[in-house]
Amino acid sequence: MFRVEETHWWYSALHRLIFQTLEAELPDWREKEIVDVGCGTGAILKRLGHPERNVGIDLAPEAIAFCHQRGLNNVQQGDIHALPFPDASFDAVICSSVLYHQWVANVDGAVREMHRVLRPGGVLLINVPAFPFLHSAHDEAVMTARRFRKREIRRLLQKQNFKIRRLTYWTTFLFPLAVAARTLGGSKMGRDFETEGTSFTRRTLARIMAVELRLLRNISLPFGVALLAVARK
Repeated sequence: MFRVEETHWWYSALHRLIFQTLEAELPDWREKEIVDVGCGTGAILKRLGHPERNVGIDLAPEAIAFCHQRGLNNVQQGDIHALPFPDASFDAVICSSVLYHQWVANVDGAVREMHRVLRPGGVLLINVPAFPFLHSAHDEAVMTARRFRKREIRRLLQKQNFKIRRLTYWTTFLFPLAVAARTLGGSKMGRDFETEGTSFTRRTLARIMAVELRLLRNISLPFGVALLAVARK
């Protein structure tokens, strides 16, 4: 992840989606305080900038070490079930590709904690993998405990009294290829698309995602490999 997160077409699409959503929901986000919960190797945290205001947290010491390799010191080790921050500390919480993980034993409790550290009116952005039937060998490798549908995320957010702003699937245009790779034996590793590939393939996939991201500025999509949720406290 550290090696490819800043260059791989899928991560590029994910980060663009997160930041175009943040821009739409919180146009002055550059002046706000934001926490990246489950910051991984730190690519999103680095792009957020302003380390005096923004912070990342991750349970894995390896993730913290990789963040330090990026020059990020505004990161600390901690558990999503017990975030080490006072109530109402942040204007936005980003939680990308975290709630699916085996280490998140209590998803309701994790969402409750993110609600707690948000200020009133604060924005929550969640990205998770979608549709349990897409579970594959790749999910096993990355310790996937669960994949989500809209109704499950809706229930989680409403239970904590979040006001849902948006629920949309994404990676929709490539969904047929993902189904073939994950469920029909199209990939021995169960990946949607291999990490390596020809430059032509990488450029084509990036262009497809660029078109989809433009659509996602105005509409929500009915199915996809992943699911984005936006909510306010």
